[in-house]
Amino acid sequence: MNNLTAAEYAIKSLPAVLRDRDVFHDKYGRVFVTLGHIQPSDRVLSILKYIPHSAGKWRKGASCYQRVFWGGVASFVSGLTELPPQYITYDHHFGTRLPEVPRSEIAFYFSPEDRLKEIIDSGPKDILEERAASLSHELNTHLGLPYSRLGVTGSVLWKAHDPLFSDLNMNVYGLEASWALQKGYQTLEKASDSITLRRDEDWAATAARMLNRSPELTNTDIHRLLERRTGIHLNGHCVGITPVLLPDEAPILHGAERYTTLGHEPVTTVVKIIDDRFGLFTPSIYPCTTDSTDPRNGVSRLIIYEGAFRGLLRSGDVVQVKGMLQSVVPQDGIREPFTQVMIGSMNGAGSEYMRLL
Repeated sequence: MNNLTAAEYAIKSLPAVLRDRDVFHDKYGRVFVTLGHIQPSDRVLSILKYIPHSAGKWRKGASCYQRVFWGGVASFVSGLTELPPQYITYDHHFGTRLPEVPRSEIAFYFSPEDRLKEIIDSGPKDILEERAASLSHELNTHLGLPYSRLGVTGSVLWKAHDPLFSDLNMNVYGLEASWALQKGYQTLEKASDSITLRRDEDWAATAARMLNRSPELTNTDIHRLLERRTGIHLNGHCVGITPVLLPDEAPILHGAERYTTLGHEPVTTVVKIIDDRFGLFTPSIYPCTTDSTDPRNGVSRLIIYEGAFRGLLRSGDVVQVKGMLQSVVPQDGIREPFTQVMIGSMNGAGSEYMRLL
């Protein structure tokens, strides 16, 4: 098949449902990251992140890999050119064509939890693995997060990392553990000698990317949003931790609804967030209200796939949003159709945003 054969931690028997940020390789060595918790049963909605390339910086065994995804919807769309036609299919839930790898094309699946357990049980092999083990210990000791609710992702997961340039990224799994971390950052900083929270100046690169992707926002708009974002340094080194829903916690099952995009351009409206429970995850899902006099009776849900805006809203926030207006038709025959705004759609890439009011 290819030379990806010696990963003792790779699980060839796929889980029934892949989770957001799970990593897998297809039969041709392409490396994908699962996108979001709304997943079809026979395919995997995912992002192509690395491709085999002789000049690539990332190495696994004798193979080299080049990174093709750098964040944001525009990068996601550009990666579609690297995919075979059978990987792009019309998705009736989302009402558009999306990259969804057939499960039959997946060669290796990598478990973030098992990889972390391997690092802890066998001992770290390099500084990035040391940080993964150390951070897991801090989260368990000071916040009581079970090791079973933590995992390592990114290139460290599939052992293609290089300590000279690779980052460490981790996942925290489940509603309870994710909110415990979200509410416990201040406690963690006070209790741990090795952890500090990221300050305003640490978000400069993030702010620049947000300005580039959403040019209608001002520096003040972005500063107000990033005040909501919390990140950590472990002994001076930035580590990303992303909340991930467990499959049985997902509020929307694939196929339970059908979306139809209304119009060809993003719309701008103002909404009030009424529930932020699922806002930490991808997609961020926020039931909301609006005073709009639109004949469609306004917008009752905001759904966000753009990672730059994930997890930044709270119940009670009043927000100006610009995204694609969509009709949502539940398939259970019980709920009435409603409208939502999606930020992070393929159609609206580069012109969607949200602004705290």
